[in-house]
Amino acid sequence: MAAQGQEDMVTQYQYVPEDFMKHLMGTLGIVSVLVLVLAIWFGVPEEAPLTIQKDALQNPVAFEAMTTRDLNGQGRMASYGPPYNDGTGNLESVVQKWVGILHPLNAEDDFIVKPLEMAATVNPAITPVLNRFESASPAQKVLWANNYETALARGTVKNGLVVVPSGDYGPVSTLMNDTLKLGESGLMSGALMRNPNVVTRFNNQNYELFLEGDPLHTAAAPLQLKGTQWGIIHSAVPGYPGAWWMTIPSWIYQWPFVANSPANDGIALGLGFVVWVLLAVTPCIPGWNRVPRLLGVYRLIWKDYYHQHTADPAVPPENLP
Repeated sequence: MAAQGQEDMVTQYQYVPEDFMKHLMGTLGIVSVLVLVLAIWFGVPEEAPLTIQKDALQNPVAFEAMTTRDLNGQGRMASYGPPYNDGTGNLESVVQKWVGILHPLNAEDDFIVKPLEMAATVNPAITPVLNRFESASPAQKVLWANNYETALARGTVKNGLVVVPSGDYGPVSTLMNDTLKLGESGLMSGALMRNPNVVTRFNNQNYELFLEGDPLHTAAAPLQLKGTQWGIIHSAVPGYPGAWWMTIPSWIYQWPFVANSPANDGIALGLGFVVWVLLAVTPCIPGWNRVPRLLGVYRLIWKDYYHQHTADPAVPPENLP
């Protein structure tokens, strides 16, 4: 019967000469044309990107509130912590602290002062205001910024500038309006990417991190993309399917002890690693490695094969896998 089984599985098929590359390139060509035609017909499911210029133009008061928090140390990146600075706002574990600062970031200097210094080369009026702010003590800077952030709750936009009630803001109100103009012009992106130490090289870190916090959350919430909304499984473009295969990782983040922990990323990755280890060592665990055979799911998948060979009296059932 072994010979008969081999004949069933091997000798029944006729071998004919084929050009593998011809089939491969033909399939590639058909799929490529199909993708292009469907993309032209239905459009590409891409959401318009959130840019610094767009945020500054659409939300000028909120934009200044965000940049003011970069001055008083309360901003998302200003207080983030390792690997960017010494803050504790997003300090998840001792491991993160042990790794230390790998990508130094000073929100006040990198997000506000240095871009305005570049802008001052074409608008010298910025220089004296910037010098006054820079020459003040750290405590005075924070006081000015705190006062201005509080006043922004009643801020309005007039003639393209954010106007707040009178108060002790020092040069901060002027600096924030200069930062707003820089953002609205679209030049802030280039100023943040520019690496002053290397003429021909750009660093995207500050550009990517500038809008961290309220701007990204405000843009993500209506699209159901926030972590509390199972965001990773949703599409940024309504009407298109999202990454449904990420349901299990998203589910882990909804568990209260994960969602409410400052180390939620670490816990989620740790649980994923434990599951991976269990799967990797499954063949070596006595009893546990018998579960697939006991469940018999494979028999359901290959039911036609088992039906055919169980009916063959020459093959005892105990010899079937």
